[in-house]
Amino acid sequence: MKLQRSTLVLVVGALLLGGVTLFTQARQSNRPTTAQGEAASPVYGFDEADVVSLHIETQTQAVTFQRDEAGFWQMTSPEAHPAEEAAIAFLLSRLTTDGLLRTTTIDAANQAEFGLDVPFATVEITLQDETNHSLVLGDADFSGQNSYALIDPETIPLSEAAGEVTVVLVSDDVLNGVDRPLEEWQAVVETPAETDDAEREAEAGEIDAPAAGDAPPIEGDTDAESEAPTPETESGPESQTPSPDTAPSEIDVPLPETESTPVPAPENADPSQ
Repeated sequence: MKLQRSTLVLVVGALLLGGVTLFTQARQSNRPTTAQGEAASPVYGFDEADVVSLHIETQTQAVTFQRDEAGFWQMTSPEAHPAEEAAIAFLLSRLTTDGLLRTTTIDAANQAEFGLDVPFATVEITLQDETNHSLVLGDADFSGQNSYALIDPETIPLSEAAGEVTVVLVSDDVLNGVDRPLEEWQAVVETPAETDDAEREAEAGEIDAPAAGDAPPIEGDTDAESEAPTPETESGPESQTPSPDTAPSEIDVPLPETESTPVPAPENADPSQ
């Protein structure tokens, strides 16, 4: 009887464990299956120099760029302005070198779970041979550092009849290269007036650079200052001719003290004298 009870407990435990396993697998069936150990690789096989047009649309703005005849990028929308070359070069470099981390497959009916039904951003690329490509960025993965994306999808959102579709995981650098404020897409261009003002300020700074007390005396300034008359030493008509009242007095020199010896009067002298 004890054996039967132990067996029953084991059976119940096995059933519970199997149920938990089936439930967990059912929840994970809709999650992507990733290929482990894959190294970062290019999202596209073309070269950066092959791109002639770029359109980037996020949930907050849309910008369009065109490469001119001299090879420089120009913003054409939402306004005409020279583009920031470094910003575009960073994005294209990630797309053509190391932006792709892993590939996976999902059921098109579950695209909303990865943010691909209403994308965070869409990048449309045109090459010199007029070939068009598109990259659709969805939500971040569980780490929050990478994003799910679709490469050249037929439609957005995906048709549920498409069945299993390939989804890629792109690096955070791709997202950072796409998600920029408008000012970072525009090159800083100085107007002639601003340049002149900057030059004048620089010149003024060079002139005012020495401190008043630190500047060495200029040769000749000391002599000029010493020659300049001051109110105290300046001579006028009255000071040129001394008056009797202001004439210097004689200096009294003390004489040495001598003993006075009385002189005897003559014997026949008149006393009245």
